[in-house]
Amino acid sequence: MRISQSWLALAAVLVSHLAWAAAPAGPQVPSLPWTPRSDWVDVKSLGAKGDGAADDTGAIQAALGKAGQGSTIYLPPGTYRVTATLRLKGPLVGVAVIGHGRDTTLAWDGEPGGKLFADDGVAYCRFVGLSFDGKGKAAVGFHHDSHCRFETEVRHQHLAFRGFTDAAILAEPKDKFALAETTFENCLFEDCGRGVAFVSFNDYDYTFDGCEFVRCRVGIECKHGNFYARNSHFEGSLDADIVSAPEHASSVRRCTSRGSRQFLRYGNPVAPMTIQDCRVAGWTGSDGAVSLGGAPVMMFDCVFADPLDKAPPIRAHKAGQRLISSGNRAEGAPSLLQEGYKAIVYDIPPGKRTGVITSAEQRFLRDTAVVPSRVFDARRDFGARGDGKADDTAAIQKAIDAAREHGRGAIAYLPTGSYIISDTLRITGSDYAVGGSGFMCRLVWKGAEGGTMVAVHDPLNMRLEHLAVGNHDSGAMNNAIDILQTGSDKPSHMTYDGVFVYGMYQRQPFRKGLHLRGLGSRAVVVAPHVQGNIRVVDSAQATLLFNCSYEGSVVVEGKGKQRNGLLGFQTRLSTITTHGLYLRDNQSIVMSDFYVEQADNGYVFEGGADDPPGRATIQGAKVDFTHGDKARDGTVLDIRGYAGEIFFGPNQFYASLPRVPVVHRGERKLDIFLWANCFYRTHLEVQKAPSLTLHLLGNEGVDVSAKDKVLSHENRAADNVGSADLSRFAPALDDLRRLGELDLQLSHPRR
Repeated sequence: MRISQSWLALAAVLVSHLAWAAAPAGPQVPSLPWTPRSDWVDVKSLGAKGDGAADDTGAIQAALGKAGQGSTIYLPPGTYRVTATLRLKGPLVGVAVIGHGRDTTLAWDGEPGGKLFADDGVAYCRFVGLSFDGKGKAAVGFHHDSHCRFETEVRHQHLAFRGFTDAAILAEPKDKFALAETTFENCLFEDCGRGVAFVSFNDYDYTFDGCEFVRCRVGIECKHGNFYARNSHFEGSLDADIVSAPEHASSVRRCTSRGSRQFLRYGNPVAPMTIQDCRVAGWTGSDGAVSLGGAPVMMFDCVFADPLDKAPPIRAHKAGQRLISSGNRAEGAPSLLQEGYKAIVYDIPPGKRTGVITSAEQRFLRDTAVVPSRVFDARRDFGARGDGKADDTAAIQKAIDAAREHGRGAIAYLPTGSYIISDTLRITGSDYAVGGSGFMCRLVWKGAEGGTMVAVHDPLNMRLEHLAVGNHDSGAMNNAIDILQTGSDKPSHMTYDGVFVYGMYQRQPFRKGLHLRGLGSRAVVVAPHVQGNIRVVDSAQATLLFNCSYEGSVVVEGKGKQRNGLLGFQTRLSTITTHGLYLRDNQSIVMSDFYVEQADNGYVFEGGADDPPGRATIQGAKVDFTHGDKARDGTVLDIRGYAGEIFFGPNQFYASLPRVPVVHRGERKLDIFLWANCFYRTHLEVQKAPSLTLHLLGNEGVDVSAKDKVLSHENRAADNVGSADLSRFAPALDDLRRLGELDLQLSHPRR
């Protein structure tokens, strides 16, 4: 009997709906009810049906094939049947692929073992609001498979992956190009062989934030790269939640796990690891919840409960494994560390703060998200041209003013283009956003020399997003400041997300960039993603959180004596800079994951006689400098009169450094604490005044040279801190705890 194609299509739709209705309730990414923007390319306009029955492969591929620099490919709600790999071919920058979250599904119906989606050579791109369904047949959901350019600053947001037999996301380039500085934000991975697997050198600075991994064989697999996993939940991993053999230091912070075989399997002799404030319960493997075998590890505020056979949760498989421990608990086991393992444990006494994670069941994946309630389009509604020729100042300001007047979550939107402005754009008010399409949406200054491109004052619940403001790639400009935020005594709350300012690769740390000036105790700034120079002036009372920031330099200064705020950085990268950080006037800072390479120098600390003592707590992934003349070594810590305390580590001092110079000048008392660092084929050299006291704890030298006067050879460290002095290290852990509290409060508020 012959059945018509229409009946077959109807049957397929009914089966799809029945399967969806019968699916068990579980974690979900949000539904994102976008209002399509004027420059979005709708795949349905090219013939895609999204009905779950028609083969949409050709139409979606046609849309991807039309993508140019700064394009946005849009997939409306629906289920799109895919029978062959979809490929976004570069080299491309600033592209976005956007769907409606859990309401937009790409479903595999091709050959078993296939790959659903692949990109090839993209940078500064976003993939937002898509559900990938492998149906238990596809091997890979999203393959970063670059043959034509290095991929960097690629963001994965509100993505769900289900039923991929090999990996939901695989970064495995066959050529020399890798993926680095990438983020996975509020993503779900269910029933996959591996959640995210990155297995090559140069797969660096992977950040996982707010993700969930359910019933995967491995949640996160890192070989040779490095990563920072925070605020993420794992459940029922068949092998391990995280398998980590990183090339550079990594961290796992505020993560939870229930019922997995193992939480963390870590091993690399040159890459330190930090494990902070994690809750793990009911692991099922015989090798403990955490197995360690490598460089120094710092673990604090972790709780392990419901152990298998009441066995201790931690195994140290390397003789002499260094473990700096504080505030950890093993509930239901006689001890934290398995007996018989020859680990060297340093117990730091409790500080004034504790961890903030309360249960192994705690989750961070959000099933709701806010999208703009109304779009005021600067080009469509107000006549902006965006052609790099016409003066668009007035039109853009009108769009901003309209969004401000409407409020209630509206956005002043700039489609992809180059917008000439000759006067400062002013952003004030509350409850709206100003944004563009991404990296290829650019503000170009043609006003008076020394001007400010964007001025933000006392913003309340506002956002600036997906916009390049004065960055180098937009062309030469003579303005003095790209973005200037100022404040008064009023409360304010501002978010910078996907904002690109001047600074990348420029070696001009004091030029242009994002300036925060005069922000008071009621000011809050959150930066999920910023690129370029950052300058913080007279804002030591404010609350400033940079979740992911890349390139350029950070400059902090201010003479005010009131300093009760918090300046915190999490993922941070600096390359091709004079120095990654200038901390002036004895200001304080907390930085949890700072990666420095190909720089001239590391960090500058300055202070004057009248400045109150400061404290800098800096952990990182790598410190490495690149010079044409190797005789001109860079300085890692350059101290010029700074007083107070500097805590540095865990971190990795990389092999290409001929030495690790610490240069101290000044008469005021300073304590430097170097702890849990790995000196990989390099050695420490300290030039200091009598006012400096150097404290060494749990550091390790790997293949260090005979020049080393501090570290002995082959993984043995010389500590100069006695057990009675270990409490001196507690304030640094309190700084990191405070940073964690702030991150949960601002980035993951409890519902």
